[in-house]
Formats: sequence, structure tokens, C-alpha cells
Amino acid sequence: MEQMIQTIVLYGIFAVGFLYLLYFTLRKLENILTSFFYEIGQDKSLEKESLLRRLKRQKVATTQEELKNQQLVIEAEHKEEMFLEEIDQLLAQNREYEKQLHMVQNEQIQTITEIPKMETTPHAPFKPLSSYVNEILQQVFIESEEDEKQLFSESIHEFDALVRAEKIRLALPYKVILRLFDMYNPEQLKLFTSSFQKFNERSSKLAVKQIFQSSYLSPEQKLKVMREDGTLDELDPEFVQFLFYMITHYSYRQTRSLYRNYLEVYNIHFYTGLIYVKVASKESANHFEELWQPTHASYKIEYQVQKELIGGVIINYGRKSIDMSYQELIKRTTEKMEAEVKS
Repeated sequence: MEQMIQTIVLYGIFAVGFLYLLYFTLRKLENILTSFFYEIGQDKSLEKESLLRRLKRQKVATTQEELKNQQLVIEAEHKEEMFLEEIDQLLAQNREYEKQLHMVQNEQIQTITEIPKMETTPHAPFKPLSSYVNEILQQVFIESEEDEKQLFSESIHEFDALVRAEKIRLALPYKVILRLFDMYNPEQLKLFTSSFQKFNERSSKLAVKQIFQSSYLSPEQKLKVMREDGTLDELDPEFVQFLFYMITHYSYRQTRSLYRNYLEVYNIHFYTGLIYVKVASKESANHFEELWQPTHASYKIEYQVQKELIGGVIINYGRKSIDMSYQELIKRTTEKMEAEVKS
């Protein structure tokens, strides 16, 4: 009996110990799980807060970018209107200059139409008027410094009109190119051209071409993607604005063509060739230089003295020539007179 009681007591103590150990283990497990899930909950909340902050920053940045792009659109539209208005004005001025030049040429031709009176007999053989050129030279022309300066001024105006017409011919159909050369000074144009050249080289890459031709991106988004992938690095800000204008109004192929036209106009504007100016004397060369230098200092010219010109000037520009010499004016008048006599 006594042994049975001891056994029961031992089993009771063992059961109580086991239950206490089980209770202690469950409490520990509860604490561990609580701590674990609390940490998980804290991590998620921190992550949510971080995501919210990132979303807010992204929203602010997107709003600022949209405002900036809207401003670029407004500026581009305003500049385009200015471009077209000023180009139309310049074309109108060019037409007016051509009319004035034509009127001046007609007046000059009319001033040398006097024919010297020559005594003839019924049996005298017919002599063409060209045989009297030397007599016409001496009787019709009197050397005058003021008259020669007038011819110099008109020849320079005609040279400017020729260069302007050449620029218009090379710029078409992209009239906006002409506006660029009127907007910027030489230094700005060189920076603009350097940026245009860099972009033209980069745009030949497939990635940039795909961005430009994408139908899913707006012009603002295309410009943003190009800025992010480094396509616009080291480019002039003025050119970046013009790039936005091109993305808005032209296709990828038209943009490549516009660059070629721009480069041709640029080579005319900054003409690096030699311009030959023929005059009748060194004094005439000095007078021409005084009128030429203030507005055409960037051109390289070489003077050639030819006494047979008598007066006036001949400007050889590439394959084109502006002949306002006395010799040429007399030749035209003589030919006109011969035609009238024969008719």
C-alpha cells in the first residue's frame, strides 16, 4: 500500500512538472510568434510608408515635368508663329529689293543710251554699233567717284539678295531654317550646329529611332525618354527646344532631311570660299572695301585690278557672278541699240 502511494505521488509530481514545462514552452512559443508577426507587420508598414513617399515624389516630379512640357509646347508654337511671320516679311522685303534693283538697272541703262552723232554719206558702208564702243566710252562716261560708289552699293545689295535667294532655295521646304539664322548670332549658331550634328549622329542608332517613331509616346514623353537615356547630354538648350518642335511637327525621315538642308544653308551663311572682286583701279578697291567691310567682314575676298573695266565692279561668288562694270553696261546698251537698228 505504501509503495503504491509513493508511485502515485511520483507520477503526480511528474505530471505536474510536465504540464508546467508544456505551459512554459507554449508561452515562449507565443512570445516568439508575437514578436515575429509584429516585426513582419512593422516591415510592411515601413515599406508602405516608403512606397507612399516615393509615389508622392514621383507625382510631384511628373507634375513638374508635365508643366515644363506644356510650357515647351507653348513656346514652340509661339516661336513657330514668329518664324513664319518673319520669313514672310523677309520674302516680301526680298521681292521689294529685287524690284528696286530692277528699276535702278533700268535707269542706269537709260542713262547710257545716247548715240554719238556720226556724219554718214549715202555711199558709206554699214558699220555695226559695236565698232563705236571706244567713242561711246569716251563720250558717254565721265569718271565720277560718286557714280562708282553707287554702283558698288548696288552690287553689294545684289550680292546680299543672291545669297538670300540661295539660302531660301536650299532651306525649302523647311522655312523654319531661315528663322534660325535670323534669331541667333554667329557664336550661338555654331553651338546650335554642333548640337544638331551630335543629335543627328545619335539619332541614327536604332534605340533613338524607335523612340522618335513611337506612336505610343507623346512628344513630351519622347523628349523625357531621350533625356533619361543620355541622348540629350551635352546638347545646347536652344537646340533641345528646337528638337521638341521637330518631334512635334516632323517625322523621323523629315528630321534627317531637315538637317541636311540646314547644313547647306549653314555653309552658305558661313561661306569659307574666296570671293573675287574685280575693279578698275586700286582706288576703286579701297572705295569698295569701305562699303563692303562693315557688313561682310566674315567673307574672304581677293581684289583683282583690271583697267579694261573702266569703272564699276564684278563680284565672282562661287559659280555666280554679279557684273556691274562700265564695260558690261556699255556692252548691254550697245547690243540693245544694234537690235533696235536691225529691227
